[in-house]
Amino acid sequence: MKSLFSTYYRLRNYLHSLILLAGMLALLSLIGWLLAGPSGIVWFLFVGLFILISAPYIPPHFILRMYRAKVLSPEDAPRLYEIISWLAKQAGMKNTPTLYYIPSSLMNAFSTGLTEKNAVVAISDGMLRSLNTRELTGVLAHEISHIHSNDLLVLLVADVISRLTSVMAFAGYLLIWIYIPLFILTDAKLPWMLLIVLMMSPTFSALMQLALSRAREFSADAEAARLTGDPLGLASALEKIEHYQGSWIERVFIPNRRIREPSLLRTHPLMTDRVNRLKDLASQMRPSGHPFDSSEKHNWVQFHSPEHTPRRWFPRL
Repeated sequence: MKSLFSTYYRLRNYLHSLILLAGMLALLSLIGWLLAGPSGIVWFLFVGLFILISAPYIPPHFILRMYRAKVLSPEDAPRLYEIISWLAKQAGMKNTPTLYYIPSSLMNAFSTGLTEKNAVVAISDGMLRSLNTRELTGVLAHEISHIHSNDLLVLLVADVISRLTSVMAFAGYLLIWIYIPLFILTDAKLPWMLLIVLMMSPTFSALMQLALSRAREFSADAEAARLTGDPLGLASALEKIEHYQGSWIERVFIPNRRIREPSLLRTHPLMTDRVNRLKDLASQMRPSGHPFDSSEKHNWVQFHSPEHTPRRWFPRL
């Protein structure tokens, strides 16, 4: 996608992400400086750097076990690997991510792994059953975009900053409680500036982290549209996911009346906003078909898939 319109979208999202990361870092630096001066800033940078250096070596299998995900070999899902290999090549990636199958009727797909070598894309049975080839290609392109743009690393940095902010704020609370008798029995003054910053910083840091996550979702949508040249394929998939998220009672009796959480508290943008942006991108692009631009559905995996979400089984029950 070479249009000026799409370039504007991508640059705006990257600038937005940079500003949010800088804001989170500045907030954490302020807390470190208020608590321990320049040495406080040095210590939190040291801890954060240690976490970031060690994080890429953590295998993604810990997350996949929570979803009871099963690895898919090219023999299990040849068509899926054909699609994701083509997308990885379009993105200029040297390695093709490993595919995992989630035995769940919920429509879900995500990527994990901080490097291209250990990158993983997991997709649920509900997604495979509901989406056609064109829509599924758009969803996989979105996940490939997260991996190729190092979004997982960016969000890890934001998560580390947010957690360090919360830890340092809690440490500051403890120090204030310890020194309360000193403030009462002597003429020492209560550090109101520090108290206000400690009270507000975890909330502000969390809100900036959520805003960063939403910005990266918009960027992944734009990059997916660039890879496939088909923004409407992903838009169709998002509309279908939104439709099937609620129960059948809700879809029949109260369509489009779902109570949504405030936008500031969401990790993902509203589906309508994402779809509208993709449609805007499509209006600025020349329609270009890709090898998987088909409305047909396939039997994507070669083994039996469950009809329902597996239940949680407790020991001895």
